[in-house]
Amino acid sequence: MAALAATGAFAQVTLTGNVDVGLRAVGVSNNSAKDLSYITHNNSSTSAIFFTVKEDLGGGTAANFFAEADFAPAKNALQNSSTTNNGYSYSGGFFNSEVYVGLNGGFGDIKLGAPNSPALTAGTTSHPFGTALGGGYSDSFGRLGANANVGINGYSGQASTARIIRNERAAVYTSPTFSGFSGQLEFANKNNNASVVTTTSTANGTNATGNNNGIMGLALKYNQGPLNAIYYHGEVTGGGASGTISSAGALTLNGILQGTKVKYDIFGANYTVGAVTGYAGYTKTKSNQTAAPSATITDREDSKSMNLAVKYAVNGNLDLLANRISRKHNVAEVTTYYANGGTSTLTGLGADYKLSKRTNVYYRYERAGNVNTLGTAANGYGNVTIQALGLRHQF
Repeated sequence: MAALAATGAFAQVTLTGNVDVGLRAVGVSNNSAKDLSYITHNNSSTSAIFFTVKEDLGGGTAANFFAEADFAPAKNALQNSSTTNNGYSYSGGFFNSEVYVGLNGGFGDIKLGAPNSPALTAGTTSHPFGTALGGGYSDSFGRLGANANVGINGYSGQASTARIIRNERAAVYTSPTFSGFSGQLEFANKNNNASVVTTTSTANGTNATGNNNGIMGLALKYNQGPLNAIYYHGEVTGGGASGTISSAGALTLNGILQGTKVKYDIFGANYTVGAVTGYAGYTKTKSNQTAAPSATITDREDSKSMNLAVKYAVNGNLDLLANRISRKHNVAEVTTYYANGGTSTLTGLGADYKLSKRTNVYYRYERAGNVNTLGTAANGYGNVTIQALGLRHQF
């Protein structure tokens, strides 16, 4: 392999990764059962292996391939989707997360496949917790959409908490940077042909009976000096009557009815002065859907959230993190997470201590207030507190 690589016939291949495992403790304010604690993963970051391939085409242009394989380091066996013990379920190929092939050069950057959405960048620009505990992307909170039936289930991500991660069968274009400014365009085709629910996940989107929501997103970014900011506007348009693929690989009916739209506005910014970085964020979800795709969802979605966060680098080894989010929605029928018409809050605290450039010890605290802890509207609203202490290693 070394001899072949020396001929220059092969592109440069890089293998990197991240492993995050720790002890997590969960408490529920109005739960008669005892609190629980267990060893788990991804308390502060996603455990994954990253494959990066790059080929220099000359003239400042390069071809690239990126593929991410997420895994569960606290479990040495994968669970199938029928298990009831909260096991992980992976369907499809080995690369089960972000994957794309692309070109970049003086014209900008184009990614084809399942690249991360600019909306994910907008969300994580507003705080230092990423998509892990403390950032509002957790299963018990979520900042965008209140229910899968009116949410963005065309995206890959947890539909019920409406986390925008990426869209399958998509293209993302990023313009060159001019005086700190750049733009992004995200697009996925809509297909209205489906008239019946297809029976296999492999058929979805690959033939005339496949169905997909349409995705169109625009982002404006500024990154220069101490300021980093992004604004994203996205629209999801319902395709035909039958399903998108859920995270477990099963087909489900479209939550967004044909021709209706869900619109998303996300703003995130951070500013660094010395050892302190301040963050701010805003999200808005609005649907024009009035007909009900299910018996329990009849309202138009209209929800908003705001947050303020800070990161303080105490010294070269220790970072302290804090985040505060408030979220309000108008959907009367939703009982999964939020009190009817009420305001839910999330407080996130964290600390990262660097043992080396690649190994950290971390602590995370997350308290979701006024959320539905019991899964029912009656006496179900309370607080969920999560604490985690763990070890993160990058290679």
